[in-house]
This record gives sequence, C-alpha cells and structure tokens, in this order.
Amino acid sequence: MISEAGGEAAAEAKYGPRGELLRESKWQAFKAAAKVMPKATRVATFISLWGLALDDLDRDELSVDEFAEWANESRATAFRRLAEYRELWQNEDRDVDVNEFGRRVRDHVRSDRRLRRKPGELVSIQVAI
Repeated sequence: MISEAGGEAAAEAKYGPRGELLRESKWQAFKAAAKVMPKATRVATFISLWGLALDDLDRDELSVDEFAEWANESRATAFRRLAEYRELWQNEDRDVDVNEFGRRVRDHVRSDRRLRRKPGELVSIQVAI
C-alpha cells in the first residue's frame, strides 16, 4: 500500500499516521487491500517460483537470466517481475535480495515437500526481512 500511495510520506498523508489500521471504515480497509492484492500476489508468486528454481537447480543464487530460462519466460518478463519485486521490497537500509527470500522458500519447501504440490500454501508462507 505504501508503494501504491507513492512512498511512506504519501501513504501517511493519505491514510494518516496509523494508516495500517484504517479504522475509519471496514469498506476503506477492504478497498485499499483489494487495490494492492494483484501486485502483491504476483510478487509472492515470483518469490515462490524463485525458491522453487533454487531447489530444482540445487543452487543458492540465480541470475535473472537463469531464472527466465528455468521458468521458460522471456528475459524481459523476468526483469519486469524483478522490478515489481524491488518496488514492493525496497528498503532504505539495504536491498532485499530476491535470492535471500528465494533461499527461505527453498528451505521451507525442502522441509515440507508437500508444498511443491500446493502452490496456494507456498505463496502464503511468512517471511521477514
């Protein structure tokens, strides 16, 4: 939601200093969440696929080109997906590397192989930076 609003300052101006609560109305909270869900879902899917690629290829890191080849996507599409990821996971302190999240997904999949057959559960595992 911060990214969609145009940054933290813009989000605070739009939603208030405790905007994450969106207390004004349930409708406003639902509408704001629904607006950002498509991008959030695409990024969660991208991170999950990156983790599966790391698992399949038995690697700790991939380049965007290697991911594109594994996913059978064009290089341009892979770079667009990475750009969306970076837009949502920008951090002032450090770049949150997609390989870092990918390793977490890979390790989670390795601990529970059923996740390879249940993508809905895979995109909803919790990760923290």
